[in-house]
Amino acid sequence: MKKRSSTAGRSYTDQTLKLLWGRAAGRCAVPTCRIELYVDKNEHDPIVPIGDIAHMHSHSDSGPRALSVLSAKQRNDYENLILLCKNCHFRLDGQKNTNTVEVICQLKYNHEAWVRASLPERGKSRVGWHAIAIGEDQWPIDSLTFDAALSPDYMVNAPERLNATLDENGWPDVARRIRAQLGAVLREGDSFERMIAVFALARVTACLYAGYVLTNRPTVQLFQYHRDEHTWVWPTNGRAASGPQLSIEGSANPEHILFAFELSARVDAQPLLSNLPSASLVRIAIDSPTTRWLQHPLQLRDLGGLARDTFESALARSLPSTVWHILYAGPAPGAVIVGQQLNPTMTPKTQLYEYVHPNHVPSLVINGES
Repeated sequence: MKKRSSTAGRSYTDQTLKLLWGRAAGRCAVPTCRIELYVDKNEHDPIVPIGDIAHMHSHSDSGPRALSVLSAKQRNDYENLILLCKNCHFRLDGQKNTNTVEVICQLKYNHEAWVRASLPERGKSRVGWHAIAIGEDQWPIDSLTFDAALSPDYMVNAPERLNATLDENGWPDVARRIRAQLGAVLREGDSFERMIAVFALARVTACLYAGYVLTNRPTVQLFQYHRDEHTWVWPTNGRAASGPQLSIEGSANPEHILFAFELSARVDAQPLLSNLPSASLVRIAIDSPTTRWLQHPLQLRDLGGLARDTFESALARSLPSTVWHILYAGPAPGAVIVGQQLNPTMTPKTQLYEYVHPNHVPSLVINGES
């Protein structure tokens, strides 16, 4: 059992204390302060720690930002703690309406990112990424392994949560939320210089549209959640399996082009083809679709390149009235990188689909507008 340190009824594991003091480099997390939280020893006295272990959600139900449903262990875990000097601790707790849990969490992430950038370990990177987690209420995203997934790089912010939950307002409302949140990220400086790490665990339509909004202008790093291992870290022994192959069926200048991405399962496009006049079917498929296909980031790079070449070729065959249809069966990050290849200024009207057994059903329309 791990040792615990107790202070005034508060109990912390050794692991928690090491993480908290180590990642903060022994300094106050408030950027306008950042004083060292110890007084050096002298000839008369020993070294004295003067830092406060502060809680985001209060340790007690009567304290600032209290959340009664949290257990004692959750209140004293690293994720709920921040290292502060006594003055900043008193100010943040005294002005609890201004200093919300979200504000304090951002302070902590920003400070730890500053430490990693200012004091990189030997062989570590100075590259910082803006982290975005695209998820839904029914599939909450566990961010505990984000740091390990990005290593030796680091996050410059607390992961920004993008809620892509489909509710009674339908897909247009999901698109509005994605457009507003990702648009705000992209407006922060030159989009070509943005470094965005995306952790996606949402439905196909949301991931395709998120990629479409991101475009392929910023530098985007995508991560796959490995369910069996419960981690976002790419397998160390993961090998890039054979990439998808391209096949085209149908008329040369169709009114409708169907793009069927078959990575985790086969796509039955026949019900849709039978109702569309003058249609062409483009299959981007691997030999044996499986949910375990994606094991290496190079597979995403190859998928993105093939999707871009395929869309560019289709543009040459498209009429002004041609409508594109995208039916995607594959991992969430693959949908994001496919969406990134849809050129906002050139892509024609595009219908996205969501699989609802036993068929793909229309979900969201992309009009090709910038």
